[in-house]
Parts: sequence; structure tokens; C-alpha cells
Amino acid sequence: MAQAHPVLLVLLLFLSPTAVSSSKRIQPKFSAIFYFGDSVLDTGNNNHLPTVAVANHVPYGRDFPGKKPTGRFSNGRLIPDLLNEKLQLKEFSPPFLDTRLSNNDMVTGVNFASAGSGLDDQTSQLSNTLPMSKQVDLFKDYLLRLRNIVGDKEASRIIASSLIFISSGTNDFSHYYRSSKKRKMDIGDYQDLVLRMVQVHVKVKIGISCF
Repeated sequence: MAQAHPVLLVLLLFLSPTAVSSSKRIQPKFSAIFYFGDSVLDTGNNNHLPTVAVANHVPYGRDFPGKKPTGRFSNGRLIPDLLNEKLQLKEFSPPFLDTRLSNNDMVTGVNFASAGSGLDDQTSQLSNTLPMSKQVDLFKDYLLRLRNIVGDKEASRIIASSLIFISSGTNDFSHYYRSSKKRKMDIGDYQDLVLRMVQVHVKVKIGISCF
């Protein structure tokens, strides 16, 4: 019987080489970074959803700048924050559902991840979070807003030289073991189903990114 594993994908879209000099400040390799997934990447989207899957209370955030919980399921920064800063785009990764998003936040990339979600829509139903399909829909909304900010040509350039980071799947398999309905499906078959979902969502992201 096949063994199930969480899905972790890093997808590079149309990466163009960047000259780097050790004597100069490293220029950003990407114009923007976008994150899709679950609590590993969620920087606060669930704060704006009617769900109990939130991290807006102590002890979360005690080591984050300002020492306040932000919706990150961590005592401090998450991978998106660290990667954004490492690639010199901005200090943090802002959640797309935050109504305080600035135009600069939009231009350099946002975060669509939702804690408790999965690639399977049924995984998110119990906690009322954003499944991957809904995150893709929000990405479509983002593209429309980006066009309004910078115009079609610049929006195409930004997306073409962007990085998309996906981390999802863990909650799908924990939901599988909790659900009597899913147990009727062999774990190997369910793993294959989730992998097909991955392929669908990745193809959709590529398709709507190449506008």
C-alpha cells in the first residue's frame, strides 16, 4: 500500500537570470512572491474568516516584532516572511484578505494561504477555511486588482518573473483519517486523488498567470 506524504511544491515561473556581484547589494531575483497552502504559510488570512482556526491570541506572536499575535501559527515569523526578506522584496508576507494592503504590497506579492485548508475542498469544510480552489479564485481577483494598479503590460511582467510557493496536503490526510467516508477509499487511492488535485491547481495557476 502506498504511503501518504504531505505535498510540498516550489514552482518557479519564467525565471530570468539576474547578474549578482559579491561587492554589490543583491538585486531581487523575482518581482513578486505568492504563497498558497495551509498553516505552514498562512500569515493572517484566517483572521478575516468566520473560523475557529485562528492564531490571533497568545502565546502566538510573542517573538514577532511588536510581540503581538498576527494570525501566524508561530511564536514569530513564518517561511514566507523569512523568504521575502531573504530575497529582498519586503520584510513580511501580507495576507491577501487584509483590508490594509497597500499598492506596494500588491505589486510585490501577497499570501493566499489558509490554516486548516487542503487541496481537497472537503478538508476545509469542517473548519470553514480557504481550500486551494478558493485560494486560486482569490488569485484571479488579485490579478484584476493588479491590472488596475499598474496596467496590463506591467502586471504581465510582474507575474512572468514571479515565484509561486505552495505547501499543502497535510490536513487532507489528517482529515482522511478522521472521516469515516474517506476511509472507504484506500489510502493509496486517496493519495493519487490528492496528487491529481495538485496537478489541476498548478495548471490553473500557470494558465491564469500567463494572461
